[in-house]
Amino acid sequence: MKVRVNRAGQLLILLTIFLGVAAANTANNGLYIVVSFLLAGMLISGVISLYNLKNIDVRIKFPEEVFAQTPTFATVSLRKNARYTSFLIKVSNKIDEVIFPKVSREWVSEKIKFLFQKRGYYEKVKVKISSDFPFGMFRREYEKDVRIKLIVFPKPIPTTFNPKTMKEEEGEKQSSSVVKGYEEVKEIRDYVGEPMKLIHWKASARLGELKVKEMLTEEQNPIILSLDSVSGDLETKLSKLTYLVLKLSKEGYSVGVKLGNKLIEPARGQEHVRQILKELALYNLDYGVHLS
Repeated sequence: MKVRVNRAGQLLILLTIFLGVAAANTANNGLYIVVSFLLAGMLISGVISLYNLKNIDVRIKFPEEVFAQTPTFATVSLRKNARYTSFLIKVSNKIDEVIFPKVSREWVSEKIKFLFQKRGYYEKVKVKISSDFPFGMFRREYEKDVRIKLIVFPKPIPTTFNPKTMKEEEGEKQSSSVVKGYEEVKEIRDYVGEPMKLIHWKASARLGELKVKEMLTEEQNPIILSLDSVSGDLETKLSKLTYLVLKLSKEGYSVGVKLGNKLIEPARGQEHVRQILKELALYNLDYGVHLS
């Protein structure tokens, strides 16, 4: 655990030294008493600040979808694993910080921003725990590795795409929307994360659960994306595929992906999209894990 002297602490130390020298030169008992109180205050402050940061449990929960190079808010929770309470606990990382006024034996939570530079699987994140309590003269701090299980998806890079040729389009953007072709209802089925415009509200109200319309359309053919569908280096291709998976699935397409010898069959729904994004996030990583 590191100790840093704040500006107030520096002034207090200089004042104590000055008064100590003056007391020694003048043999003034009053100055000796003042210096003694100042030294005692620094000692008490150090002991309190030490115990203030001890026995603090930390856990961090991330949202289900986290993308590389995209700021995301996580929930950081603290708990004091002791009978006494801690005060003014700061949790920080490279881009954000949050202060907990009081931490007791019950979990307390705040939001903090994280930024992951690379896609992949993260087993832990590093945060700094610090506090200026009790007098603001000294700051104690230490770094803590918090274990998580998080897959960071590739950063989405916008691109255009022609569903008929299954290829990325160069130059001027063209619309690839499928929704405009809906004309006839094929069947009614359970809702599994499809766009809101496909919900059959009358059937949903009658049955008491969300139902969606399966539509007949000229553009209903499923789409299977691959690395050959887009241009760029590997990371750029994965980022463009991430964008297309999100975009096309939102437009109502049944989307699949082929990466090497692995094929994920086209389907709809949020869970299916996340499965594809996980495959893109972990594709061709030499060691499979990034540690922040």
